[in-house]
Amino acid sequence: AKPGDWPRCIALPTAAGKTACIDIAVFALAYQAALAPEKRTAPRRIFFVVDRRVVVDQAYEHAKTLAGKLAAAKDGVLLQVAAVLKRIAGCECKSPCACRPLDVYALRGGMYRESAWVRSPLQPTVITSTVDQVGSRLLFRGYGVSDASQPLHAALVGNDAMILLDEAHCARPFDQTMTLVRKYRQWTEDGHALPLPFHFVTMTATPATEIPGEQIERLEKDDWADDVFGKRLTANKPARIVVADKAKGAKWREELVKELVGQAMRLWKDDS
Repeated sequence: AKPGDWPRCIALPTAAGKTACIDIAVFALAYQAALAPEKRTAPRRIFFVVDRRVVVDQAYEHAKTLAGKLAAAKDGVLLQVAAVLKRIAGCECKSPCACRPLDVYALRGGMYRESAWVRSPLQPTVITSTVDQVGSRLLFRGYGVSDASQPLHAALVGNDAMILLDEAHCARPFDQTMTLVRKYRQWTEDGHALPLPFHFVTMTATPATEIPGEQIERLEKDDWADDVFGKRLTANKPARIVVADKAKGAKWREELVKELVGQAMRLWKDDS
């Protein structure tokens, strides 16, 4: 496939490394930096969406590490990618500058809502978010978003954007909404899709039955036989039920934390 082309669904099991799709999407954008905007298929904005706050935070840390390495790059591929990402963002500096090659933000409940990601439609950006934060903005709403800003948020989510939906089997309504949005983007006066790239990719071990088989990326035989990846896929993942008997009453939280720490220390000692 051409750089920037994506399957409709990536069918991989949990812990297979789907977060690395962020890195792939960033590199695909850099690869197409020399193309005219109407020919580019790799979007500027990459939304990693999952209905789990802890996973949102983990993906954010992953993307932040990537952005940091690009910003600090001195040579090699990282420097080349950083340079072209800056050019995509509109940087015209002739010497080393403070322009950022990649911005990274997290959008979820229970934290300060960041709106700086809408400062420029040109800036390559990774946004990790929960379903409701991205979905509400796409549909001209948004938590804490003013009426005047709602069209701006909707435009930036719905155009020149890729939405990677992790654990898609847990967010079927959002999956269905995004499928319709992709369809509506074809409803133009001249019969052609809107010119800016837009991709919606679900990531789940159990793809929806309505997705054609040829649009699903699955594991190949060689993946299972790989010395590193194959062992990760087939590794034992033992589990047991532990009842925190003392986690009751007014001190339930303190006792639960003690039990969790104790179990973590036990696993650490067993592994060492």
